[in-house]
Amino acid sequence: MKNKILQILYDLRHQPVISGVTLIGTALTIFLIMIVVMIQQIPVLPFAPESNRPRLLIGCYIHLENLNEDGIRCAGLSFNAAKKLYENLEGVSDISYFQQYTEKEDVKGPTGKLFIVNGRKADADFFKIFNHTLVKGRFYTREEADAMENVAVVAETTAYRLFGDSDPLGETFQYGFKPYRVIGVIKDNSTLATFGSGDVFIPTSQNDGDMSWEEYRGNASVALLAEPGVDFGSIRAQVKARYAALSTELEESGWEAIYHEQPYDIETVSFALTSGNGTPDMESIKKSRYIIFIILLLVPAINLSSMLHSRMRRRISEIGVRRAFGCTRARIILDIISENFIITLTGGIVGLLLGIIVGVNYVGIYDTMQNIGNGGAPALSLMFNWSILLTALVVCFLLNIVSAAVPAWQASRVNVVDAINANK
Repeated sequence: MKNKILQILYDLRHQPVISGVTLIGTALTIFLIMIVVMIQQIPVLPFAPESNRPRLLIGCYIHLENLNEDGIRCAGLSFNAAKKLYENLEGVSDISYFQQYTEKEDVKGPTGKLFIVNGRKADADFFKIFNHTLVKGRFYTREEADAMENVAVVAETTAYRLFGDSDPLGETFQYGFKPYRVIGVIKDNSTLATFGSGDVFIPTSQNDGDMSWEEYRGNASVALLAEPGVDFGSIRAQVKARYAALSTELEESGWEAIYHEQPYDIETVSFALTSGNGTPDMESIKKSRYIIFIILLLVPAINLSSMLHSRMRRRISEIGVRRAFGCTRARIILDIISENFIITLTGGIVGLLLGIIVGVNYVGIYDTMQNIGNGGAPALSLMFNWSILLTALVVCFLLNIVSAAVPAWQASRVNVVDAINANK
């Protein structure tokens, strides 16, 4: 083993381009796969405040189509439509009406300093589905939400920026140029939590005209928490029947409500949902993922194969000398494969470390760009699918070994005299 390591060091010194490219190519492959896996894992992993993701369903759009002319209306839900389509479903333990996307809003505290936060309107039941951790105070009640009281729940960092070291409970701040009273402080949360994140939460209710600007269209979304063990298909079947009933109701006015397999599970709404005027195609998304993985594995392998072939041509004289001193072809091939294995392993470790470094810093960088703290992010162990990464490393080993074995076998078959004189 010591001799093989020394040989690798020798090659890196005397053939830095070829040996370096082999190592870097493997490292880059593992690193890119780690990043791709991480990006795909984060939207579906359960972590606070979205620890209930495996049971979470989202209703977010309504698609209305004119039966008599080319007319399509597609938007978020009004409270009226949300109640008709999603309330009192069998197999659902909790339901919340909320603003799907956070809004950038100006806030100002007693100091008069103005800064921007991510704000979200949500009803009182929102905090039953999205498990925010209270630091102090309480969440607002359904009565406070229905009365549209100017109360707010704020994240720790936002509370500190507004009031410093003072106790924020009971204090008033300006949010969107309206006064709100702080009644609760929660732990910072990451915007990687697509639906549950926010710096400031204020009540919304069915009296909120900004969230329901037509009978069936508005800015509201619905979060449904399925009971443990309930099949999502049974919930969707109920919603489909309600869409049919709504279409019958709208028929006299010349409109039809189009069902697009809502409510969506967290994977669908994260990866495949682009608008409310079509059914998400998860099969195509999954095929695209596989294609990406294959490309990330095969493209470096093809490039490395040609580099390894060039490396073997440069070592023909060395192989000829070794054969002249009695070394067998099998031993030569085994030694070359072993050397390549160590290079691949080193590259894999380097790629893994790079991926971990980026993974650790990714959440913080992302959240900084979103102007919030980085609390509540998923653990590193959850962000990476280690089985996929192990598979990728094994595939890299196999591809690199095959890429090394073929030219090594060809080089070992060269006549000893011709091999010795090859580079003269």
